[in-house]
Amino acid sequence: MERTAGQVSESTSFDMAGLMLHRLPLCLGVTAGFCLILAYAWQQVFSTWQMIAWSAYAVSVFIIGWWLIRRLSESLNAVGMTIKLVEDINNLTVVLAIATGLIWIWASGLQFYHRGSDQWLYLSILIGAAASSGMLFSYNIKAALIKVGMVLLPCTIQVYLADQNASAYFVAFTLIYLATLYLVLIQFHRLLEKNVSLRIESEQAAKKQSEVSYLFEQHWLNAPLAAIQWDRDNCVIDWNPNAECLFGYSKSEALGKHADYFVADSSRDQSKQMWSALFQRKKEGNHSVHEVKHKEGDILTSEWYNTPLLKDGRLIGAASFVEDITSKMEAKDTIQRQATYDNLTSLPNRRRMMDELERAISRSQRTKQYAAVLFLDLDHFKDINDTQGHHVGDLVLQFFAKTLRKAVRNQDVVARFGGDEFVVLIEDLGKKEADARTKVLAIADKIMEMGKEVGKHEGLEYEVELSGGIVIFNNDRYSSHDILKQADLAMYRVKDGGRKGFSFYDESMTVEAEYRVTLIHELRQGVENKEFDLHFQPILDPSGKMIFAESLLRWRRPSQRIVPAGEFIDFMSTLPMMNEVGLWVFETVCENIINWCEKGQWTDDMSIFVNISPKQFHNDKFSEDIKKIIEKHGVNPHQLVFEITEESLIHDLDKVRAQLMDLIDYGIRVALDDFGTGYSSLAMLQKLPVQFVKLDREFISNLDVDEDGESHSIVRAVIKLCEIMSLKVIAEGVETEKQYHALKDMGCDYFQGYYFHKPMAALEFTKLINPERGDNSLKLVASRTLTD
Repeated sequence: MERTAGQVSESTSFDMAGLMLHRLPLCLGVTAGFCLILAYAWQQVFSTWQMIAWSAYAVSVFIIGWWLIRRLSESLNAVGMTIKLVEDINNLTVVLAIATGLIWIWASGLQFYHRGSDQWLYLSILIGAAASSGMLFSYNIKAALIKVGMVLLPCTIQVYLADQNASAYFVAFTLIYLATLYLVLIQFHRLLEKNVSLRIESEQAAKKQSEVSYLFEQHWLNAPLAAIQWDRDNCVIDWNPNAECLFGYSKSEALGKHADYFVADSSRDQSKQMWSALFQRKKEGNHSVHEVKHKEGDILTSEWYNTPLLKDGRLIGAASFVEDITSKMEAKDTIQRQATYDNLTSLPNRRRMMDELERAISRSQRTKQYAAVLFLDLDHFKDINDTQGHHVGDLVLQFFAKTLRKAVRNQDVVARFGGDEFVVLIEDLGKKEADARTKVLAIADKIMEMGKEVGKHEGLEYEVELSGGIVIFNNDRYSSHDILKQADLAMYRVKDGGRKGFSFYDESMTVEAEYRVTLIHELRQGVENKEFDLHFQPILDPSGKMIFAESLLRWRRPSQRIVPAGEFIDFMSTLPMMNEVGLWVFETVCENIINWCEKGQWTDDMSIFVNISPKQFHNDKFSEDIKKIIEKHGVNPHQLVFEITEESLIHDLDKVRAQLMDLIDYGIRVALDDFGTGYSSLAMLQKLPVQFVKLDREFISNLDVDEDGESHSIVRAVIKLCEIMSLKVIAEGVETEKQYHALKDMGCDYFQGYYFHKPMAALEFTKLINPERGDNSLKLVASRTLTD
């Protein structure tokens, strides 16, 4: 740390005091020597008692002085120099100067009192003693001036008083000598003080330089990076321990070796350019990343920070700090790969595909060559995850990824977008659209064929089917996002049509998608604005008496006709709002039942069929919510029949069955709608707690044109099967007398359709079931005119 001026002055005073303390024994010794000379010379001149008294005083001064000096020296050795010790040393120095000065004053008095013959010799001794005393006490200027004055002035005064005429010149000489000696002592003291100060500053500078050198050496040796010094020929002249770790060579092995010795062959040119640029610019350092060789032969990626070393503007070498960034680069590559590749299948991900598609669009615009995007989705993949576990699903995805990669060309890009969605980018399909379509279809067929084997991998027995959308392009009319959106729409067109296969995109799909977006918005507004109503359609027994009724949702769109559920319910069933609407329908049905019962229009043996969407079964609290509504309104659960579609049974059959059993135990009955058109089987009917089966209207409509044909046989077989299984059959969509009689002859239990009644609003239905109209109000009217 740098000392301030005050700190330097304090250090100087400390050193001056220390030097004075070491000089004091010499001061006493010189004075003692002069005293011995005088005592020898005066032993025959002065009386014994005078000599004894003078000598006793001198000896006392010497003994006490040496004792005090020893005490202060011991304190200095014990605690070091302190401000108080400096004061004590300076005070002792002044005291000793006065005490020894009194010795010379006493001696002068004796000499001139007896007027000895050797006065001039004595004066010569005094002059010498004064000069030597001043020099000896020069580290303390105050003590030096006092001592010199006490040696010379008393003697000079006595000489003058004894003989004024003879001694005038001597007195003048002595006074001039004294003044000169004072000036010399003051100047000499300043020189001593300056020398001490310079010595202290020099020592401090040397210490600081030593500390800096030590710190530099420690930084060099303990630098977290490999530190290397090079001479101007690029040969190693210093090499720290981290350099040994990085390159594998000890310092003795590395010294003298050229920089090229440590550089990998792949980076040799890059390294030469780095050194050339460094030595040309001289005053500027540089930075580079290249590969180096380890002693064991490993190739490492290193980052270099180089600085030229100059002396008087002349280049004498360079210093380098080198970091092993191999792990960092590998981690960066891993992060980069994770950002652009799918971890499960190692295929490019959505981000990478978007980049590839952008480049493909540019190339297609430039070359006018057609390219294509195939958007693929594995049908019913969720079934594998749900039944076999996600680890099996992951195996299927991995095997499908490999299969898909084999089905296309090496230059084609295959990506996984997440879940069971894959995208294929195919380029260079020619400049004719027809040819491009043919080639893409061939590839699509190949993918479909190979996909059949995916589900049979590693002992699996699933046949994986694909739905795919295709977009072809040869310009930049659409962005990459647009093209993927179009391919996605084409894929969903296949799914909406029953899955399995490929479809080319056309503009109508975008129009349809936009309509779906608009419909979602309007449906949400419809829920918020309470635009939905319930209509009811009677279900009659063979005699024409209404036993049940089905509740049917209707949508009163603003400024438009009332929309039947068939035009929006399938779409709504895919949206979260279906749960909210479904519970509203059920609660409205319960409110109406209570109202009719209170008016005597509804009896315990009459029930309302309520359509339940597959979406509602995904709600774990579905059965709990239903029970709460029933308990809230006090409805007899037997007056409620839940009508479910076959689609509800395709996914999560166990979950659906558990909820249905809970509700059946509570008293609600269940009807299976549209039986015979979907996935129903005898085994499924045996597993499900169903009490009613509703024949699909497609079979009913064919009874008019297919008399005693296939449709009659199917309907007859279903009715007979349900009879065996103790299930009641309801024929829906009965629109003609011929259909009614045919079904009645086959033993159908109940009938529903426009031949009897069309769906009607709650108010109209309430009037229909008004008991004041008599028992025949709901009897079959064979001559009914059918209306929409």
